[in-house]
Amino acid sequence: MNSLKTFALLLCAVLVVSVGCDRAAGSDKEGLSVVASTTMLEDLVRQLVGDEIEVHGLVGIGADPHVYQPRPADARTIAQSDAVVMNGLLLEGWMEDLIRNAGGERPVIVGGEVIDEDNLIRVEGAVDPHIWFDVGMWRQVAEHVAQGLVELAGDDEGLATRIKERHAEYDQVLADLDEWIHGQLRTIPDEQRVLITSHDAFNYFGQAYGIDVEGIQGISTEQEASQRDVITIIELVRERNAPAVFTESSVHPGLINQVARETGIETAGPLYSDSVGPADSGAHTYVGMVQANVEMITRALGGNYQAFDAQLVDESADEDDA
Repeated sequence: MNSLKTFALLLCAVLVVSVGCDRAAGSDKEGLSVVASTTMLEDLVRQLVGDEIEVHGLVGIGADPHVYQPRPADARTIAQSDAVVMNGLLLEGWMEDLIRNAGGERPVIVGGEVIDEDNLIRVEGAVDPHIWFDVGMWRQVAEHVAQGLVELAGDDEGLATRIKERHAEYDQVLADLDEWIHGQLRTIPDEQRVLITSHDAFNYFGQAYGIDVEGIQGISTEQEASQRDVITIIELVRERNAPAVFTESSVHPGLINQVARETGIETAGPLYSDSVGPADSGAHTYVGMVQANVEMITRALGGNYQAFDAQLVDESADEDDA
């Protein structure tokens, strides 16, 4: 009997499918678990909680959150979590069903809900969800997520204080990053300030930093581009005498490569759009991702690039949470 009881306890500790056991064993604050939908949000949560809270990402590096197909393991991961962090603004159209199928009750922190309606960009009536490309907006998201995590800490005042401290440090990094982007893009000649990409992910970037943005596909990669869309971009490249077009890490490069071939201009990139980069890329955090993008854009469009200098603790995941 004792051996069976010992086996049952061990099974409870190691089987992630056993939600009831996990909840019973992880009821103290040290056992908190948070699920983040995108790699940008996963990195944000890690920056705020360090290694004090377990963080799981759903959409993997290089994957496209617009068309992500949840797996049964994702529902189990959410079922075992204490909170979910997501972008909202219809980026993760699959998320509502996933959370419902997971069952149970937990707070859902939606980053996009903190952005003022008047500041959201709409394309053909649809809200553009790519708010992370405006670092000023991402600062608002970070503050909102930090507040949610402090509430999750509950009566663990030490944990809550450390989350607040990490947020203050990270917010300063983001403020410096925002200022740095403005300075970099100002070095691009006015006539070359056009960013042509695979899909319409950079509207907030263009609005925040004063650069024209055009994409072949719409704001979601679920929208298929027509040859008319490709021809329109080809005409724009010639009209603006654009020095380069840009591929994206999460989007097939076929159409943008076609534009480059037919206009004879450089293909730059890939820009990181809907995901941070892999661990060895230097773009595996949100800050690194933005820095890499700005470097590629500034250099390809004829600006004078100077590297961003900030002290940032790298809390990015080196392990696969899948």
